Amino acid sequence: MRKICIILLSSFFVHTLNSQILIQQIENAYNALDSASYIDNIILSFREEIEKQQKELDNTTLELYGFDYISMDSFQRQNILDSIDNIRRKSIHFQEVKIWSIEERINEFSNRIRAKTPIYVLNLIPQDKQTLQVDTRNLAFNLFYFDEDYKGSFFVYCKDGQYSWQDTRYRTFSQQLGVNADKVFKKIMQKQPKYLLYCSELEGMNTILYVLNDKIYVYKIVQMQEYELDDYIKTFGIIK
Repeated sequence: MRKICIILLSSFFVHTLNSQILIQQIENAYNALDSASYIDNIILSFREEIEKQQKELDNTTLELYGFDYISMDSFQRQNILDSIDNIRRKSIHFQEVKIWSIEERINEFSNRIRAKTPIYVLNLIPQDKQTLQVDTRNLAFNLFYFDEDYKGSFFVYCKDGQYSWQDTRYRTFSQQLGVNADKVFKKIMQKQPKYLLYCSELEGMNTILYVLNDKIYVYKIVQMQEYELDDYIKTFGIIK
């Protein structure tokens, strides 16, 4: 009996210590955040991603038209791509299609994320099967934009230290998640949490985390259920 009590007490202190360490990591991350520089860096990462996608698209286009893009220099590539683009623009199927340049897409993205002040949502990542830690890579914060009723209007996600994707709604393939998300965000934000947190290893987009009164909570969106982080991990674990 005494041995069981010692094990339980030991487990309790370990979880408490882990929570305190994680809270301190979160505090340090937010204290170090330079919001102006972060916005600049996320726009730069978005540019790099768009340029990468465009290059892949160009390579696919050249392949479809029977060109060996690997053996071409940049001048040859661009001349052929311009010729293909001119042919497409003359086609009746492309005449009414708005074709965005890279600069237009970057400017549109930049204007959108600068138009309002976002909520900076810090990424957490697994340290092991029972512990989370703060993501310390270059771009570790997602940007969440809410309207006056806390309904999401724009979400920008970062993963592996770089821009990942964006959406105008908080949604996945789950219809119920999309329906409940606005309700959950409103419930959480009305509590005036200190920070919002995100961890894709905790059921993907079905969970959102927040810090309130030096405790970390996990909200399961579809189920509309809330847990303290330690209780959540004991019950559901971490996918890794």
